[in-house]
Amino acid sequence: MREILETFESFCRKFDTENACVDALFTDRWPHGFRCPVCRHPHYSTITTRRLPLYECRSCKHQTSIIAGTIMEGSSTKLTRWFQALFLLAQPAGTSAVRLAQVIQVTYKTAWLIAHKIRHAMQQADAERRLQGNVNIHRTFYGYLCFSDARQPILVAASINDQQQPLHVKIKQPEPRHVLNEKRIVTDEGVNRFIALHVSPDANTVAPRPVDHLASLNRIRAGATNWLNDTFQGIGSKHLQAYLDEYAYRLNLNLLDVPVLSNLLQWCSSTPVLIYRKLIRNKPVLPVPWIAWGGKNKWKGHHLTLWYA
Repeated sequence: MREILETFESFCRKFDTENACVDALFTDRWPHGFRCPVCRHPHYSTITTRRLPLYECRSCKHQTSIIAGTIMEGSSTKLTRWFQALFLLAQPAGTSAVRLAQVIQVTYKTAWLIAHKIRHAMQQADAERRLQGNVNIHRTFYGYLCFSDARQPILVAASINDQQQPLHVKIKQPEPRHVLNEKRIVTDEGVNRFIALHVSPDANTVAPRPVDHLASLNRIRAGATNWLNDTFQGIGSKHLQAYLDEYAYRLNLNLLDVPVLSNLLQWCSSTPVLIYRKLIRNKPVLPVPWIAWGGKNKWKGHHLTLWYA
């Protein structure tokens, strides 16, 4: 922890001004030099009368902000705080919105929104690459084994090498219509839908098998579960997929030995903003089991009765 804190402090010193952050964003947005988003002209004039610079194309006169077309578009939060958030979410354990708000000194709502916008960039990175080669798929769940009716079914899949070790991982939450709610397991239709969306057509896909035969995938599930519970004290079904994608994103970069922070900044610089209204919109989820019992306490009491019967 001390090493991480010292690294964070040095990172904050490196990006302690808006100008330093602007320079880094400019490089990631236009690695081969400025290109007008309208006409692709390479020459521009800089307008510095606002908090953040505007770049005016010398050909078509279109003006673009340094944060236009990025996850930060429309945000009034300082870039220094955005960069600090990027650093913290790039760490192996990530960070919760509560902790993020304390560190970068913003409200909880602002920290929660920043974190989800960064996760949105991670999700775009996840969608960029399908599983290839030999692919194993495992039907499993997130949640406690003893509360079987509250588990969230998930699919953990990976491209594997000859030693059965993962090369690239995806962890996906199926649509409720692809789940047998009574047993909380993913249907064959759900597995086929996963394959259609996330597996290369020429991949060699191994049919789902019990967890005992997929030790590496079970370790991934256990790692994701422990991370969700330790860092966030658990995650509900509505936003679970975003957190699973965050975990898989960092895991995949580690498997490739790619630095997470620089890769994340590149994706945040090229991913369009996720607006708040879209983030909080209603989403189909599995029914909450304790509603049928008239409350959470009665539902827990039912399970306690079964345990001690």
